[in-house]
Amino acid sequence: MKKSLIVLLAAGALTSNIAFAQEAEDVVYSTEGYCLLSNEGASDEYLKAYAKKLGAKPTNSVCASFKKIVEESRPREWDYPAGRAYPGSVIKLSPSQVALLKSLKKKDGKM
Repeated sequence: MKKSLIVLLAAGALTSNIAFAQEAEDVVYSTEGYCLLSNEGASDEYLKAYAKKLGAKPTNSVCASFKKIVEESRPREWDYPAGRAYPGSVIKLSPSQVALLKSLKKKDGKM
């Protein structure tokens, strides 16, 4: 009984490691992802590792162009339809979060 339990646990551990390895292989590295991480202030070590996985470090001008495109695609005024944080977002805000954001914008005079 003990031997079969040990064998079962070992098989389970091996299977879970394989699943984690498969998930790691499914990661997609992109220039856009690198630029977003860089703009968000990711550490230099993380960016270096990301660039290595990507195969090259995107230039500052490429990231600046990408940042400009992102800024131009987002509306200046957004009324959070259906609780969406911005157009195309999968993030849904609760009604209380939307109300808080709107009140903050009014307070700043941006709305």
